[in-house]
Amino acid sequence: MKNYIITFFLITIISSGCDKSRTSKIEEKNTSKYVKIWFDTIRTYPYIAELKIKKNNTFEFFSGACTYRSISKGTWIIKNDTIILNSSQPKDCFYMCEYGTICKTVEEINKRRDRKKSIKDCNADIEFEYELFSNEKFYLKNDTLVHVRQNKQCAGLEFAYASKQKKD
Repeated sequence: MKNYIITFFLITIISSGCDKSRTSKIEEKNTSKYVKIWFDTIRTYPYIAELKIKKNNTFEFFSGACTYRSISKGTWIIKNDTIILNSSQPKDCFYMCEYGTICKTVEEINKRRDRKKSIKDCNADIEFEYELFSNEKFYLKNDTLVHVRQNKQCAGLEFAYASKQKKD
């Protein structure tokens, strides 16, 4: 009787380990299509943007044009066929902006005196912002990573990324 119980437990342990490795491989296959450097495809030169999706469930974002720059870092998760990005709070001094809300001209943005800073009363560079990704959703359409617009005020402004950088 003891041998049957021991055998039952061994089979249970071994088979549960197999199931976990198979599940892990399926999850890795589903996420690997997102893990790469994505380049902006919509906005025109001199604007550039890179979204680096890393294997360790983190991301880095960089964008810029002329003298303006923005960055972000954070984590991502996959739900169904959608990748969801959330920024970490920056440790350095930055002006903050929400991802996907650049609907205004530079003049309109600079007129705002109440711009939120990452650290209260710090001396932030006016031309360098930290973009907050807050449950920003993207899905794959062919070989393009397409942003699901959350801000309806930015009608007409789209964000999409390809795995190859656009040509000038």
